[in-house]
Amino acid sequence: MVALVCSAAWASQTVTLSLETPTLGGASASGPSSTPPSGKSQATTRASVKIGRVGLVTAPVASIYHTRSSSSRRYARVKAETPLAVVCEQGQWLGVLMVNGATGWIPASSVKLIGYDLMAKKPDANRSTASSRGVPSSRNGLGDCDIIRTAMQYAGVPYVYGGTSAVTGMDCSAFLRSVFSQYGVSLPRTAREQAQVGNSVPFDQLQPGDRLYFACKNPYPDHCGIYAGDGYFVHCSSRKKGVAVDSFADEFFARSLVAARRS
Repeated sequence: MVALVCSAAWASQTVTLSLETPTLGGASASGPSSTPPSGKSQATTRASVKIGRVGLVTAPVASIYHTRSSSSRRYARVKAETPLAVVCEQGQWLGVLMVNGATGWIPASSVKLIGYDLMAKKPDANRSTASSRGVPSSRNGLGDCDIIRTAMQYAGVPYVYGGTSAVTGMDCSAFLRSVFSQYGVSLPRTAREQAQVGNSVPFDQLQPGDRLYFACKNPYPDHCGIYAGDGYFVHCSSRKKGVAVDSFADEFFARSLVAARRS
């Protein structure tokens, strides 16, 4: 699997996702606030360095290789819509970060680069006790992007209704359970139950790592994801056939959002 993670050289820094602002559909949703995420993140003033871009696989199936040659060892096979952390471009090849920190190579013709940057930000003196808005952190001092970084390590995991395995497949609520369990947060099995756990968050005050709940087919929450900032979120989607990134520019999600929770 591939992941949106930084290399060892950046291990002491916080990685954040800097996204293009999507155009929202203007639909309303019930909950703490009737306004969907605005697509504009709470910007920080700390110095940041761009370390890569996000690309989406466009081929039905593409291979990531050890070197810039299709005859070299294959690291992984990825499906269409899988998000990749692209850190360099060399000729007809793109270098992407792997979960273990290695750089793999994929044909540039199999990937579309999108307006979704990877930024490394230097932590400020109060990072361990306060969030970027200056209020006490609800995640025991974890960087805002740590949860997103963990979530993106599941890129390529297929969607399976009722599934709970990162190898054979999982559904949306199992995905959230697995991600948050790595931070000591125990969530119930279903999205409907999870939506009752944690502190409620107004939609116009979302932070990366907040849990999102949608009523897609039922009057109660039946789908969930993790907010990544700037109107984007990560979820295990049946429509995308696995873990993928979507945004509230899609009116379906903008009007289906019914709850947001912070663990």
